[in-house]
Amino acid sequence: MHNQLNTNEAQARAIAHGAGAMLVLAGPGSGKTFVITQRIRCLIEEHQVKPEDILVITFTKAAAVEMQQRFGKLTQGKAYPVTFGTFHAIFFQILRHTYKFTMDNIIKEADKYRLLMQILSELPQEPAEAVQGTNHDIMETRTGAVQHGMQSQALYEDAETLQRILSEISAVKNSGLQPEDYASTALPQAVFECVFRQYKQEMNRLRRIDFDDMVLLCRDLLRERPDTLRMWQERFQYILIDEFQDICPLQYEVVRLLAEPQDNLFIVGDDDQSIYGFRGARPELMMNFQKDYPAAEQVLLNVNYRSRRDITEAAGRLIAHNKVRFSKSVTANNSETGGVRVCSFSSKQQQADGIAELIRQYMGQEGASYRDIAILYRTNTPSAYTINALVRAGIPFTMKEKPKNIYESNPARDILAYLRYALKGDNIADFYRIMNRPVRYIKRSTVPIKPFTERELLRNNAGNDNVIQNISQLFKQFRFLRSLAPYAAVNFIRKGIGYEAYLQKQGREQELVELEQLQECAREFDTIEEWLGYIADYDRILQDAGAGGKTKEAQDEAVRIATMHASKGLEWKVVILPDVNETVVPHRKAVTDSELEEERRMFYVAMTRARERLFIFYVYEKEAGNLLPSRYVSELSG
Repeated sequence: MHNQLNTNEAQARAIAHGAGAMLVLAGPGSGKTFVITQRIRCLIEEHQVKPEDILVITFTKAAAVEMQQRFGKLTQGKAYPVTFGTFHAIFFQILRHTYKFTMDNIIKEADKYRLLMQILSELPQEPAEAVQGTNHDIMETRTGAVQHGMQSQALYEDAETLQRILSEISAVKNSGLQPEDYASTALPQAVFECVFRQYKQEMNRLRRIDFDDMVLLCRDLLRERPDTLRMWQERFQYILIDEFQDICPLQYEVVRLLAEPQDNLFIVGDDDQSIYGFRGARPELMMNFQKDYPAAEQVLLNVNYRSRRDITEAAGRLIAHNKVRFSKSVTANNSETGGVRVCSFSSKQQQADGIAELIRQYMGQEGASYRDIAILYRTNTPSAYTINALVRAGIPFTMKEKPKNIYESNPARDILAYLRYALKGDNIADFYRIMNRPVRYIKRSTVPIKPFTERELLRNNAGNDNVIQNISQLFKQFRFLRSLAPYAAVNFIRKGIGYEAYLQKQGREQELVELEQLQECAREFDTIEEWLGYIADYDRILQDAGAGGKTKEAQDEAVRIATMHASKGLEWKVVILPDVNETVVPHRKAVTDSELEEERRMFYVAMTRARERLFIFYVYEKEAGNLLPSRYVSELSG
């Protein structure tokens, strides 16, 4: 079979495995889908296992569909009734059989958010105050102002905070813990425990379950009903699990129950690609598999068929710094080198221009396509500098969500209000916005509600010398602004008018970053009018570039911008990893050894998406932004 299938020795061993447990360590590009589908065929055609006795579990619906299609092609359309599905689909099938659940019992994602917001809005006053006292991020409202004494619901307006709380509720359920045994970072501990219990109560009252409840209910059902357990054990006699490193303790418990007593459990995964700790995934479960199944065989798929040799070797040197892992030696099938380049830039703007230039150069080659390229970020907020550089260069890109428009940030709205009012002086809303940013003690009641002159405003404030002086100075500043180019104008508002000091006093760190980005965007334009015209059209430009056009074909012919998390399982000829700086990769919130190891695994996943070229970019601004290269950069060389 080895020669027939054109497999390497390790692949052949895994495919030919019959009964009993087996652990297959499958690194990036090692042909794991090929091995799984061939092994299913081998079980049916060579070991005479009935197809309906085989269960194949994946983590995503897309992976299950792809696996089924690959298997269908392999068997040339023979309709073998093998069961392919996600953990949740299989668990729901078991629950539906016993409890007669329907799809209506599964809570929709939007309803989870609504339910959580309702619980948070009805929190007793003490927890609301505790949140205000401990979580500055939650207190940021959409206008960017921190308002003490606000209603507790307003504290949770942003979807990111709600998502963090839901992720923590999920982690508690998947770990089989009680809420008091889990250390929440999204909420103060007492508040989290209160919210968790209320959420559970409401879900029970509504007769709704979420994906995590399916696992819990399934575990309890199989534990408490031996007859039901026996039925499903007989139904699924051979279980194959893909991406096993992403399994959480509760899912593993259910799988172990189902696999008894024969323990025909064939698990495939890579502990070095375990990056879902926030969902309860534990690489230790894979590490301890042979303790749980002492008779289990183990095989390492040790050839990478995806990446060039130096990409494979650099990724191997990086991940070797992790302590909790299987020791592996992986070789590349492609012996070519020249695939890895590490570059330093003196600013984020220079890095963004470097990315655009790199893509432009690549596209100059024969047969090059934008779809060959991915830019992978640690978080889901790619740099505004990069987005702007791509838009300016006319490079089409595609993202899961529409990129954030930098001109819609609070500092941008303020700066643009200054510039528009300086030029035209006719938009009262612009004047209202900036008259006390920084504070000038101008009362709104003294400002006319239709276009006015400086003299009228001075007359309305007669008798208040301090305000009179402030108004005179403001109008002098408007006149001066008209004479400046956009970059100098933003700089004058920042430093000369005192807008930056105003933000610093308010403690608005994020807005200071956005202000810096905005000034860099202004550098490209000669006049304020030209810049304002571009901004008026920017949302459409962003929409066109970001979607790569409206058609599916046009979306395909675009550079992909994604997170390192979302890149898992994908590959491109060229991968660009920007912002490989401390506090970004690894993330500033990663503190413990296990968190830092997960960050390293995430970087490893990102690196191993590249087939031919891997560009690792970082910004080195020791003085200005105190940006230092990530520790991972030095680890690449050993």
